[in-house]
Amino acid sequence: MNKNWGILAVSAVAAILATPVVHAQAFPSKPVRIVVPFPAGGSFDVVARVIAQHMRTGLGQNVIVDDRPGGGTVVGTEFVARQPPDGYTVLLIGPSFTSHAALRPGLSFDTDRDFRAVSQLVGVSMIIAVNPSLPAKSVKELVALAKTHPGQVTFGTSGVGTSQHLLLEALRLASSADIVHAPFQGANIAVTAAIGGHVSGVLVNVSDVLQFVKMGKLKALVVSAKRREEALPDVQTAAESGHPELEATNWGGLVVHSATPATIVARLNAETVKALNNPEVRALLKKQEFVATPSTPDEFAALIKSDGERYRRIIREANVRLE
Repeated sequence: MNKNWGILAVSAVAAILATPVVHAQAFPSKPVRIVVPFPAGGSFDVVARVIAQHMRTGLGQNVIVDDRPGGGTVVGTEFVARQPPDGYTVLLIGPSFTSHAALRPGLSFDTDRDFRAVSQLVGVSMIIAVNPSLPAKSVKELVALAKTHPGQVTFGTSGVGTSQHLLLEALRLASSADIVHAPFQGANIAVTAAIGGHVSGVLVNVSDVLQFVKMGKLKALVVSAKRREEALPDVQTAAESGHPELEATNWGGLVVHSATPATIVARLNAETVKALNNPEVRALLKKQEFVATPSTPDEFAALIKSDGERYRRIIREANVRLE
């Protein structure tokens, strides 16, 4: 070997050994995006913005809320499923996430395979509220009215396959009442229709109608909680109404791509829980009738599974189909 080449080779090896190892940047090194697959201005959009504001401090990066509604939350969910599994794109989900496969076979994503839980965020009761002109003061009277006037009692929800819609289907299955489902693109639109008398009533989150109930523009018949709502102490619970099938909690939570490293999931969980335990955050959520419900990833995964089983059963028994 040429002596000069030998010297060059040794020098090159020495240079390589002397070069510092470049480690991957610690998470997060850029802004984190929370994708909300629901309409802007809705309940979960509000939750995302409250949480994002307080996660920024802990993460040391901006947290952006990205509203991507459409397709019954499929548009936003599909978008997140296509993103790199690096923790920078987080999806806010509700119970409708659990029923995608039952309602939409052939989707490009699988909610069981392609996502992993980070933390539950909130829980909120749902409510049946009707236009004041409807001659029903309870669920019992509503069912009787629907039976004597088949096809004339119409109820708005925020869309096919949502927890509100499936709770309405549970009522129809249990009572055999002929209540017509009227899906809307968001709870706000459904509530406006009920106030205007275009539908008989709505089944939505308490937070979506509370102000209108207090103003007398809507009449509350029942809440889905186990206990009466503090803001609506005169409104019966599902059990008190004689319709335990209406007992349920609508929830929101965060998931990421299933291939996201466990260390990143743990960091996102820690900052989410920290934000939810902040007294200011809890107070802001309470004003919207939400209860902060931080959890471990495993606890949230168990909730997704149990509610998924319940709602998929309702879809089968009520033969729910996309319209």
